[in-house]
Amino acid sequence: MYSPILPLVSIVFTSYNHKEFLEQALDSLISQTYPNIEIIIIDDFSTDGSQEILKRYEHHVNVHLNLSTKNSGSYVKASNLGASLAKGEYLLFAQCDDFAEPNQVDRLMAPLLKYEDIGVSFCRSNMIDENGTVLGTDFDVREIAFKKAFSSDNRILGKQMRTFLSKSCVIPNLSAAIIRKALYEKVGRLSAKYLVVADWAFWLALSENCDFYYTTTLLNNFRQHNTTIRSTIKIKKQILELYEVFYNHIKEYEISGKERKEFEIGAGAIFLSYFNEGKVAWLKGFPSTVKETSKFTKFNIWYLFLGFIYKMRSFLARRL
Repeated sequence: MYSPILPLVSIVFTSYNHKEFLEQALDSLISQTYPNIEIIIIDDFSTDGSQEILKRYEHHVNVHLNLSTKNSGSYVKASNLGASLAKGEYLLFAQCDDFAEPNQVDRLMAPLLKYEDIGVSFCRSNMIDENGTVLGTDFDVREIAFKKAFSSDNRILGKQMRTFLSKSCVIPNLSAAIIRKALYEKVGRLSAKYLVVADWAFWLALSENCDFYYTTTLLNNFRQHNTTIRSTIKIKKQILELYEVFYNHIKEYEISGKERKEFEIGAGAIFLSYFNEGKVAWLKGFPSTVKETSKFTKFNIWYLFLGFIYKMRSFLARRL
């Protein structure tokens, strides 16, 4: 039921061919302790029987079901469609294979209601497999600087967040965050030109416009799927998209000096980190990837080297 006291939170739930996770995901959202939510379901023309499962939830008063008759080809487009239908002041983009703890919305809304300059409130997440077994947390793989600064609930200044995002995506899943809708619209929504790193670009844009709040409690469950070694093309595409995001951001916000160098080194470090995604594919695609990323920076090999030094320092710091 809707509450006239607390602001409405619009949960945009995007679904595509993951019928085995739908009930757990939706049940976790319907049972939220926060009293004023709407759930906008966008099914992007699933063909695995997902739509039949989703129809079972139509009777809930705060559920709005939208079954697409054509696949959009992008979760970003589906998410933006859902947001365009949202009536709330706040947005949560829920993925159909993740699920939330019952008090996730309640806990994430608290700092947003307390501080007007907080634009994004996000939490620590469990990393789980297909069976729901906990593999660890996203905090486990954060950089040392992030761990030291945010071992407890705290505000993250926009510039701080930009620095962290220049090294890794510290909000690895949209399901773990609530955003002020006005800010989502101000930065131009999620960019559909990126297939892999649209969320990363989104957080970077928001870091120029607001502060963030980090809740260390594990309120979200982020599902990891078993995959084969990634193809050369897919690894290359992810690296090139990320370089494009970083250098478009540098240009748009006229970032220079030390702050630009952070992005340059971060891009090199992230390029190298993809080696673990698929060593053979990464090595095979290395020459052409270096060549194509060189259009973004004249000193690509140099920044790859600096990125390697950065990654080694981070690795050694974790071991000490």
